[in-house]
Amino acid sequence: MDFDTVDAQVIALAETLRDADEATVAAEVARLKALAEQIDDERSRGLALIRAEKLPELISGPKAGTSPQYWRAASLVTQVVNDSGSPADQIAHAERAIREIGTLARQAPRREFRTILRMNSTLKRLIERRRAEGPAGGS
Repeated sequence: MDFDTVDAQVIALAETLRDADEATVAAEVARLKALAEQIDDERSRGLALIRAEKLPELISGPKAGTSPQYWRAASLVTQVVNDSGSPADQIAHAERAIREIGTLARQAPRREFRTILRMNSTLKRLIERRRAEGPAGGS
């Protein structure tokens, strides 16, 4: 048994157990920890145990933030998504929001940095769609 084997199972289970009940997830965590205990290398064993314990978090995804920076970033995304201006205006609005969200992420508590920064992916996809539509806004 090695770390990579345990890690691969954690990744696979994170996808397949999305709608599983707590008892099922707890049983899989226990099973993964038992596998991790079989790893000879002490450091790898410790890392595998930590990874197994992260399974519930991986299934549920990142927790919503609570900081003012998180809520401001979420508000920016909503404003851009609901913008009914021209594609050019929407692109400009999204680009401004992306910059501000980057700043907010850096100001936020460390635990929320990545969660806030991931909000930019929605805006980047919106920009790509608007650019693909062209200046007239149609396909």
